[in-house]
Amino acid sequence: MPPKLAFAGIAQPILLLHALVAFALCGAATHHVVVAAGYLRGAFRVRLARVYAVVTAACYGAAVGLGMLVYPMYRYFVRGLYFDRHVVWASNLFDIKENYAALGLPLVAAVLVLSRRFDPREAPEMRRPYLVLVSAVAALVWFVAVSGLVITLQRGVPA
Repeated sequence: MPPKLAFAGIAQPILLLHALVAFALCGAATHHVVVAAGYLRGAFRVRLARVYAVVTAACYGAAVGLGMLVYPMYRYFVRGLYFDRHVVWASNLFDIKENYAALGLPLVAAVLVLSRRFDPREAPEMRRPYLVLVSAVAALVWFVAVSGLVITLQRGVPA
């Protein structure tokens, strides 16, 4: 008899919302890179960069929170009963994805803080490091989102 897990009855809608938030996160992070790259060309849309930093941080937090809600269902029904026995690479990819997502938390926080304090007109020496940091967040977010899709395509949480 399977265990009674929290949010078991609504795991699939939570997983869908988790994916939708992840795609919004990819969009915000990617747009932030475009705005930060504009700093190198003299296009200073600082306010827009701050908006993207806030949206990225909010979506990142929401994606992490929703992932935590659905994790018990994944852990028992998907990983425990299927991945660890039949699709070990997907189980390993999930671990890698989660580790990178955890590493992204301080990066997203740093981008949020820097976006509030950094003015590219006043500190031109920070334009390139800011772009590198924002690009790292975007690359990380895209890796985590695509990995999550690949994993879910192997087997999602049951209804």
